[in-house]
Amino acid sequence: MEVVGEYNGWLVLLSVVVSILSSYTALQIVNRMASVHRTRYKWLTLGSLTFGGGIWSMHFIAMLAYDMGMPVVYDVALVVLSILAAVASSFTAFFIISKGLDKKVWRFTGAVLIALSIVSMHYIGMDAMKMNAFIEYNPWLVAVSGGIALAVSFVGLRLFSLYAQKGKVDDKKGQLKVWGSSIFMGMAISGMHYTGMESAAFYMDGSSPSLTSGPVVEPTMLGWMIAGGALLTIGFLIVLIKFDTEMETTNTRLDVANQMYRSILESANDAVVTADEKGVVLAWNKSAERTFGYMADEMIGEPLTKVMPEQYRNAHQQGIERFNRTKNAHVIGKSVELEGLHKDGSTFPVELSLSTVEDEGRTYFTGIIRDITERVKNEERIRELVYKDDLTHLPNRRALYEHLTGFIQEHESLAVMFLDFDRFKQINDVYGHRMGDLLLNEGAERVKSRLSAGDYLARQSGDEFIIVLPDTSAKDTRKIAESIIDEVAASFTIEDRDLYISGSIGISLYPNDGTTPDLLIKRADTSMYQAKQNGGSQYCFYTEEMDQHITRKLQLENGLRKAVEQEGIDVYYQPQLDVFSGKIIGFEALARWNHPDLGFISPDEFIPLAEETKLIVPLGEKILLEACRQFRQWMDEGHDLERISVNLSAIQFMDPTIISTVESVLRQTEVAPEHLEIELTESIVQDSVQALPVMHRMKKMGIQLALDDFGTGFSSLSYLKDFPLDTLKVDRSFIQTIHENEKDRAVVDTVIQLADRLGLSVIAEGVETEAQLDYLRSRGCVEYQGYFFSKPLSKTEVSALLTRSMAM
Repeated sequence: MEVVGEYNGWLVLLSVVVSILSSYTALQIVNRMASVHRTRYKWLTLGSLTFGGGIWSMHFIAMLAYDMGMPVVYDVALVVLSILAAVASSFTAFFIISKGLDKKVWRFTGAVLIALSIVSMHYIGMDAMKMNAFIEYNPWLVAVSGGIALAVSFVGLRLFSLYAQKGKVDDKKGQLKVWGSSIFMGMAISGMHYTGMESAAFYMDGSSPSLTSGPVVEPTMLGWMIAGGALLTIGFLIVLIKFDTEMETTNTRLDVANQMYRSILESANDAVVTADEKGVVLAWNKSAERTFGYMADEMIGEPLTKVMPEQYRNAHQQGIERFNRTKNAHVIGKSVELEGLHKDGSTFPVELSLSTVEDEGRTYFTGIIRDITERVKNEERIRELVYKDDLTHLPNRRALYEHLTGFIQEHESLAVMFLDFDRFKQINDVYGHRMGDLLLNEGAERVKSRLSAGDYLARQSGDEFIIVLPDTSAKDTRKIAESIIDEVAASFTIEDRDLYISGSIGISLYPNDGTTPDLLIKRADTSMYQAKQNGGSQYCFYTEEMDQHITRKLQLENGLRKAVEQEGIDVYYQPQLDVFSGKIIGFEALARWNHPDLGFISPDEFIPLAEETKLIVPLGEKILLEACRQFRQWMDEGHDLERISVNLSAIQFMDPTIISTVESVLRQTEVAPEHLEIELTESIVQDSVQALPVMHRMKKMGIQLALDDFGTGFSSLSYLKDFPLDTLKVDRSFIQTIHENEKDRAVVDTVIQLADRLGLSVIAEGVETEAQLDYLRSRGCVEYQGYFFSKPLSKTEVSALLTRSMAM
């Protein structure tokens, strides 16, 4: 009689769930197996056992779900065999996937083998049932179940191949596909099983049940236990897969981070070196290879001292020993500047930043080493710009003051020399600044050659140099100054030109002449100007009198500026007379200055100062204007005068505006040009190229020209031949000794005769006695001026004199 059983719905549902979860777990394992190659066989084994066990669990639970109302026991051997068949099918699938055998022929072959294993598992499991019934199978349904098994196997292999690609299950969309595929495979496997169950018909056997010998499995609660065990195993594997995925992600990130770290180290511009606590190199990047010239395989395992100059090695070794004792190093976390040793033996400056890492009680050092050769060069260049002169490369003024301060602190005595090249401006003016620069360089080298190693030479500015001689006596300083002057006086050959200059040196001594750099240099400068005033090409030690002279000069300069601006200079007039008649024919205008504090200042003192400060130009213009204005007034008063005579200095005469200035004065004062006589010095007419055009223009205007102090200085007959002169003035030095010195009489006689032959007038200066006047009269001199008749007079005194003369 056929036995018809009933299915337990909950167990059927549980079997399907187990099948779906087993499929889901299998797909996850396939993905892990493909993602993690180094643990592929671990996942191959776990996948085979999990999927095979899941299929078998689904099959066994489904069989237990069918209740036929009779006791059923199972043959252990056949149950184990069915389990092995299920595991074998899974292993076949996972093996094909692990080998990447994705061609259709391999999928078909694998599908056949898997299907045979599944069918074998199913029907071996059916045969393991021991009960009071026998089973008859419907061949057509058996064939259908086998076809379903083949189709499920083929599709399963395809899905496994699809998910054996990293990333297919990593996102939300991929997870949905996995669950869809899992449901499909679970339902298909369940469908295959229940189709196989449908092919079986159970018939009661009236005889006693034929049981196999040996142990049997009781079915009570077995299905629930198998289901629970399967679900726990699947859950554990899902958690394991998730954990393994996270670990792989973490490891991957660490690997990526390590790779990035190594990439950064290898591409870093700075050398990065790792060493152990003994100073042995453990890591050496590409920049270290470029920096030190050693390849990594040449340095790893070698001591760091291999790239250290000899002078640093002992300190390095002592530092390591101290750190190992105290675990403290003052250079950790700081940047220090040292020197590195290149493979070729050269040394170069480096900057080292050192850090440490502790690992399992051991200390590792990482040093970031930067080649700072260019930075050091730039810093040196900056120092040169700040402290060195661009032209001579000597220390400049800033460096001089700093070093001189140090010398004062370190030495009990020293000498400061202030050297200035005489006539250097002429070299620049004639040959140009390039030749001047070459001459300065050569001159500096010559000075340096006369100094010893401890002496200090700096360029102050222009052609001025400062020399510092530490611990040198006045006697030795004098010898050095003399040798420098002799050296500078020798001819210079610059670009095939022979050039000549000389040097003037001023000297101040510490501590007698000052105790600060400013005061010592100032007083050396003061004494240098004294040497120049003495004629140049000599040296001069500082004295207090020089400061007094400088102080007076500064006081006079300030006072002179105010006097020029505020009409503080007076004009006095010395009469010029006819030798024979005694008639006043004109006046020479003379500047006189009465300082409010210092009293009367001689023209011999303030006129050179006015020329030096260029105040002579506005001062001369004021004197010319005042003299012409006063002359016009005297003419208007009816006095019969021939001329007003005004001196022009060389600076004033060479001023480009001199002609326009004279024209303006004549126009303002309405003085006829023929009444103005301009007195010129020999220093003016020596530069004939510039002087002649100006003189001709003045002559063209009608102005008379007189040559002052003729017979002194560099008198030349060419003046009389070439220049448009009207008058020669015989210097007072010849007149004063005219009765005492026969040569002076000869000079006076010659000048008078020469002027007469050339058609020039002669006026004798400084006539103080009647005997001098008689002699001039006897020699035919026409005009004179001097204290014999009158000293220079104020305009008021002149007016009174002219009034008396008219009354006579």
